[in-house]
Amino acid sequence: MRRAVGSIQVFTFKEGLMSAVAHDLRLALRSFEITLEGTALAGVFDLTSLAVEGPMQDGRLRAERYDDAKRADVEKAMHGEVLHTKEHPRATFTGSAIASDEQGSSYQVSGQLQLVGKSQPLSFEVRRDDQGTYRCAFELTPSRWGISQYKALLGAIKLKDVLRIELALSEPPA
Repeated sequence: MRRAVGSIQVFTFKEGLMSAVAHDLRLALRSFEITLEGTALAGVFDLTSLAVEGPMQDGRLRAERYDDAKRADVEKAMHGEVLHTKEHPRATFTGSAIASDEQGSSYQVSGQLQLVGKSQPLSFEVRRDDQGTYRCAFELTPSRWGISQYKALLGAIKLKDVLRIELALSEPPA
């Protein structure tokens, strides 16, 4: 069995009449376990470890624009009103990773993602870079799992019904 280490980042996007005063955000999932045994892939993601890194502007993280109080406010809403992490502290993925090429540098991943108590199919491609890191980026539509769009100011600011997930994973040193 092989375990992965690395990073998982989640990107949220704003929309609405007053979206110019809001921010797209980068979040980090700090605690997870991903294992591969043969082609069987399993992941357990501790949603309570999802933390705000800061706002994105022009494709760059601008962490200095959020102080600890602002991060705490966003995290409180994210955990309490959106993900309900007290009732659903974990997400899980079970599926397979099948090599797409003979070199083992590309994999097609497919399976079921269970999030907030609901399971939906999920597929994406993973590629190994020149440093041996497995990378992928894909989008999730939260409403597929029954997650409502977060709204503020009577809906003048809300989150788009799409998240971008980016993974950079490798095997831990022996």
